[in-house]
Amino acid sequence: MSFGPLQPEHLGPPSEAEVTAWMGLSLLPGVGARTVRRWIQRAGSAEAVWGQLPAFLRPGKNHDEVLAAWRALDPAGVIAEAEVGGMAVVAQSDPAYPVLLRAIPDPPPVLFVRGTLPAGPAVAIVGARRATAYGLAAAGRLAFDLALGGVIVTSGLARGIDGAAHQGALDGGGRTVAVLGCGGDMIYPPEHDRLAGAIAAQGAVVTELPPGAPPLRVHFPRRNRIISGMSLGVVVVEGATDSGALVTVDCALDQGRDVFAVPGSIFSERSRAPHALLREGARLVESAEDILHELGLPSAGAAAPHTAGTDAASGDDATILAALTDGPRPLDDLMELTGLPAGAVAAQVTLLEVRGLIQMLPGQMVMRTPGGKHREA
Repeated sequence: MSFGPLQPEHLGPPSEAEVTAWMGLSLLPGVGARTVRRWIQRAGSAEAVWGQLPAFLRPGKNHDEVLAAWRALDPAGVIAEAEVGGMAVVAQSDPAYPVLLRAIPDPPPVLFVRGTLPAGPAVAIVGARRATAYGLAAAGRLAFDLALGGVIVTSGLARGIDGAAHQGALDGGGRTVAVLGCGGDMIYPPEHDRLAGAIAAQGAVVTELPPGAPPLRVHFPRRNRIISGMSLGVVVVEGATDSGALVTVDCALDQGRDVFAVPGSIFSERSRAPHALLREGARLVESAEDILHELGLPSAGAAAPHTAGTDAASGDDATILAALTDGPRPLDDLMELTGLPAGAVAAQVTLLEVRGLIQMLPGQMVMRTPGGKHREA
């Protein structure tokens, strides 16, 4: 695989002027990443393009708009705003820029990064926002085991499968990267703000959009190319026939990435997307080892057994376990009994199952693992 002519030949990061020029080019209205790349390949540097932009513009419907923006934009100010918000700006010519992402046809000129971009093999886990308990458990377990194997888990910080994947990787002590469809100063969905902070501490929260960019619908398909572009493969866990996860799959196929799918219930509408992918040739996934083997990555080995009753439970974990003291309960009842938001209950149930403290039963029933005796923290 060629990683493109913009792979840096120097060991250090680009100069401040070069990063500022990359930023300016990324902000030009109607100028795409492919055009920016072509200009820089021609000129040799972003700074050279930015300083002589009129020479690169062709007559056209947006010529005057781009020229006016070039004169009015303050890329250094955008960088300063990002830094105040705790974000670093990583230009495409920076050695810290993800190598796989640089290799796609339209890599973002710059990335706004909270945390530290981890180096190493990465796998994306995506799927339904309105996921079932089974889907949440599957995503969490796969991410947990991949993290144990040293694989970075990438996803989009959305509700449902994305959140479960990020949390599973964190619970496995691994690294994870969340790619946003908005500016890095406005986490979406807002209830994942705390999760985003935890991700930044063990990986990175990334976006190509400048501070203040809202989570518009049009941003998310573009966001998905970054998720797949940073990854060796994409795993789909649940999704209807019109699932946004399929946009990520399309990006993955265009980028030459492997596609995996987790089978689900034949009675669930959310199984339609992964089952369609399986019929079309996606790799079937029952465990993290399936993914590692297919990608040629080292086996995670024998992970520490998830022994019920050996992990201390605290906070929301303990609240949910206490609600199950008298026997199995429907997942919906846990929300009422604990007073916790639906998203928090789903996330914690996923993690408790990964740790072997609870079991999911048919009909979205939840029970404590027989013989498990959690210890209060």
